[in-house]
Amino acid sequence: MRIASPSLRPSAPAEPADLIKEARRRQRRRWLAAGVASLVVIAGATTMVGGVAAHRHSRANAHARRQPTSSAPRKVAEPPIPRSIGTSVLWWPAGFGQCCGAVAVDNLSTGRITQGQEPDIAQGDFQPLLTQVGNSFVFVGNGVTAIRADLRGHPRVLGPTTFFAPAAAPSQVWLFQVRSDTQGPIQGRLVPVAGGSPGPPVMLPAGAQLPVVRGTDAGLLLQGWQGHSALALWNPGSIPRTLPYSPLGADGFDATPRLVAYGTSCSWHVTAPNDLYEPNAGYETCQLLRVFDVVTGKLTSFPAPPGTGGWVPNGFNLVSAISHDGRLIAAYAATLPQGTGHVRLYVMRITSPASQPTPVPTSTAFLFARTAWSANDSWLLYQGPGEHLWAYQVASGRTGASSTTCCRYTVMVTTPSRSR
Repeated sequence: MRIASPSLRPSAPAEPADLIKEARRRQRRRWLAAGVASLVVIAGATTMVGGVAAHRHSRANAHARRQPTSSAPRKVAEPPIPRSIGTSVLWWPAGFGQCCGAVAVDNLSTGRITQGQEPDIAQGDFQPLLTQVGNSFVFVGNGVTAIRADLRGHPRVLGPTTFFAPAAAPSQVWLFQVRSDTQGPIQGRLVPVAGGSPGPPVMLPAGAQLPVVRGTDAGLLLQGWQGHSALALWNPGSIPRTLPYSPLGADGFDATPRLVAYGTSCSWHVTAPNDLYEPNAGYETCQLLRVFDVVTGKLTSFPAPPGTGGWVPNGFNLVSAISHDGRLIAAYAATLPQGTGHVRLYVMRITSPASQPTPVPTSTAFLFARTAWSANDSWLLYQGPGEHLWAYQVASGRTGASSTTCCRYTVMVTTPSRSR
């Protein structure tokens, strides 16, 4: 199926692409290290389900940085997150020492936090490391591996590769094999997560690059091909076509089967050398956040909120920005002056482009803080004061807080939770 959208046009070379790509790689490694340090507080309140073990398939040499957190959870004066939220949050890494250890699961319906060794996520510069596919988690472990989202049962290896991407269908993933190096040739297969025969092999276009963002309702979303780093949609038998305004893959916010969110008019910044959190951390700000509907070709654009330094893209397959129903998107904007690395969270209604970004209460954080939507999309989970988990109900403006330390993790995903 060809992609017939008049808003798509050929890409142009982007000179800063290599710099940004390398910076993103370093950022992901910093996120890995930051998650280790920030979860030390959580460990004191958890019920240990499994010990912390070194991974046999380590790829990264990540080191934890000290963070200004206390040795025990602090009480929060804000009303608690309501248990009717019906959501559990999975974080990784949740270990001690350098890297990387267990996962932690915070059941917000019961207030219980547990730790375990499954899913046994690989340490490394993989994108994604873990994603939810239907009722399962798919992650890089011993190859690409799947496990039930309630973490019951045994994990199952889907294929001997470390490259995968969510498919448009909620029951499948794309697995990719590289025959020589990360520049290709690249072969992809659709694999059912619940079991069954994989689909026929598909050769990606010459010059395609890994990682692939995901499958969409209009083809595979590529982060680059033939030396270009612009986002492009591709179907077998067609030529990759870039998204409107030729955005760089490094400027991504989030993508679903229907929507792709990315930044344009972006510039590069570095935090101060003596910054308490991440000295010399590189990050971008974008003056426009765009959401592209791959089916209709509709493009919705949100200018950066007044008085901010621009939207801060945190990358594809790393942050949950778009709500499950595709109606809302949450994104951080840099506070001024630039270079401090502080950001504030905003929510926009994708279906109402004329609406202004709504600031999330007390959501100022440092770079790389995670967000996630509750299982029913009614609450946005984010880092609030004291580096604790907070929740914001968009419809009512209510907020709730938890004593759980949050949210600078490498992996942060939500699932429906049980009340007991």
